[in-house]
Amino acid sequence: MRLLFPRLAERFISEHGIRVSMNKRSVAAAVGAGTTVFLVTAVAVIELLHVEFSALVGLPVGLLAGAGVAVVVAARYDVLASPVRYAVDAAAGFGLAVVVLLAVGYVNAAGLRAVLSTDVTVGIAVVVAAFTALASWRTND
Repeated sequence: MRLLFPRLAERFISEHGIRVSMNKRSVAAAVGAGTTVFLVTAVAVIELLHVEFSALVGLPVGLLAGAGVAVVVAARYDVLASPVRYAVDAAAGFGLAVVVLLAVGYVNAAGLRAVLSTDVTVGIAVVVAAFTALASWRTND
């Protein structure tokens, strides 16, 4: 990925002592946590606004919040304390599970579209989040 202002970015990173190391786990955690924050923020804004086109406000706000969380998690995942890392991993597991289940429902894989209602999708994603937090605690690296 080519930055628009590489010297400015390098100077900012060196002045603030930011250590950026990207691996598969930090990228997955960033994408998953960003997805979870996008979903929660967008739904909250849409439900709290009592106007006709609340999705036009909620989706961009959720997208900005999710992108911000994804950037922060990607940049700082390696220096997180263990309990915070468990929570980030759980949130990432939830977000990625929701995306996978929505994709499975969309393509109607194995005829699961009728079974994967919103309640079932969220329930399965919560179970995946719990297992992800447990796996993160067990590996503790």
